[in-house]
Amino acid sequence: MIIAIQNTIGAIRNNAVASANLKFEFSVNTAESGTSNDDQFTLTVGSGTFLYDLTTTDGHSETGLTGNHTITFSSSGVYSISISGQFPAFKFNNGNDGEKMVTLDNFGVYGGGSTSQDNAFRGCNNMTLNATDSGNFGSASDFQKFMFTGNITGVSFPLIDTSSATRFDNAFRQTRIANFPANLFDDCTATNFANAFLDTILSQQSIDNILVSLDAAGQSNGTFYQSGGSAPSSVGIAAETNLTNKGWTITRTS
Repeated sequence: MIIAIQNTIGAIRNNAVASANLKFEFSVNTAESGTSNDDQFTLTVGSGTFLYDLTTTDGHSETGLTGNHTITFSSSGVYSISISGQFPAFKFNNGNDGEKMVTLDNFGVYGGGSTSQDNAFRGCNNMTLNATDSGNFGSASDFQKFMFTGNITGVSFPLIDTSSATRFDNAFRQTRIANFPANLFDDCTATNFANAFLDTILSQQSIDNILVSLDAAGQSNGTFYQSGGSAPSSVGIAAETNLTNKGWTITRTS
């Protein structure tokens, strides 16, 4: 009985720690161009139900927010923002305050309850992806122009859940991220990858990983496009052949 109680207490503590780490964290530079003033940042949200709290590095905090919200800081500059609660999606849509995004450090609660990531981070041309966690993308079907449509940089793209995704057209075009993980699309039913990796800097391992994962997903009659970056190795070429035999149209760096 004592051991069972101790295990229960341990589980509660572990859950509390996990919850504390589930914050959506990013930084902004209010001096960059955008629709808000040079001491402000506007969170422009996508579809879904929102109920979130936020804190900033200049001591600002707000609770119970349910949609778009403009933060006014003490002065123009770079600030970190931490969000808890429910925050399904941004939608910068190639405008708004997208160019004020500096880093995306932790997905945390981001994506929870989302069915669409359409145009979420499009136009965040000054942003560096530092997040390594998987976020909450298991219910999202639309990743059109999702995150890295623009000159977004980073070391690697995390292994997110794409199992509900139905489209990835233009999703990663012009991204400056070379490394994409294995198994990213293993459970994905999407077949629309038109211009998904247009003008990228993919490493050979990354294009291999992508083609092998699409092959593993087993879908037929898809469209895939890559330009820029490396050509696949024999491993990726073998996966490409399998995809072509399933009716896929593949365009990639040679």
